[in-house]
Amino acid sequence: MDYLKKASRVIGRLIEEGKTQFIIYPFGARGMTTKQVLNQFYGIQEEYIVDNKLAAVSKNKKIIDIETLKKVDIKNAVVLLSSDHEEIYNELRHQIFQAVAREKIVDVYSHSMYYDPYVLFEHKNFNDDRIAALDFAARQIYYNHAEGALAEVGVYKGDFSKYMSRFMPDRKLYLFDTFDGFHDNDITEQEECYTHDFRERVNFKDTSVEIALKNIGLYVNTEVRKGYFPETAQGLDMEKFAFVSLDTDLYKPTLAGLEFFWPRMSKGGFIFIHDFGLKGVEHAVMEYCTREKIGFVRLPDYCRSVVLAKPL
Repeated sequence: MDYLKKASRVIGRLIEEGKTQFIIYPFGARGMTTKQVLNQFYGIQEEYIVDNKLAAVSKNKKIIDIETLKKVDIKNAVVLLSSDHEEIYNELRHQIFQAVAREKIVDVYSHSMYYDPYVLFEHKNFNDDRIAALDFAARQIYYNHAEGALAEVGVYKGDFSKYMSRFMPDRKLYLFDTFDGFHDNDITEQEECYTHDFRERVNFKDTSVEIALKNIGLYVNTEVRKGYFPETAQGLDMEKFAFVSLDTDLYKPTLAGLEFFWPRMSKGGFIFIHDFGLKGVEHAVMEYCTREKIGFVRLPDYCRSVVLAKPL
């Protein structure tokens, strides 16, 4: 990534919108790049630099910590989230969202069209083909102005949901999971034959709501629906969805997910279904798509995911 170019593009758009006051958070390598763009490219001095470690040793009153930021009047300022450090990224997001309203935060180096429309034309390498496909789907959702929320059924520890919230941070994110492994109601006699060995090796019980939310790193626009799906979808009959991930590994919840979400998908929206290589998932997808005459495409990822796209 050309960090100077990226920061200049994002900050330049904000200035065109009339923004003139900026706060940099945090002040690592990318924070320094952000400061350089503000100071040298646009001739603007930042209002504050927010960095807990630096504030503890600096006598500069313009360098503050998160707790001090909560007490400062930042009515007209924009907080420039300036990090792409994967190991601490979600924790940084969590911290700043506890101190500042989401609409005041711009994620300078995020690969999301929400922050930077120019990423529509750029390629970014991901180690995971499914994450790369999500990235492109998110760009199309913004390009097509597809309305609606996000949802994942089968969240586990939130590893995929965190990218959903990262690429589409303005959308409400619903998290559906037992957070206690497979539900007994979904283990039919046929499913017992299909997945017994798989469930003996992997039971997905080593998670919790807290683990998933910490991994996702964005609590403000997230709603947890813990329990048995589709019972946990009650009250959402009128909701529209732009993107849904179904990652349940079993026939019944996969079919229930398709039956609930597909009629509520906005035009231009997508459903990703993980683990098409598992017999129960394959049967659910084939059954529903054949019945409703819906086409799908397989992804070249390890677990053979499939994608359904709602026609425009």
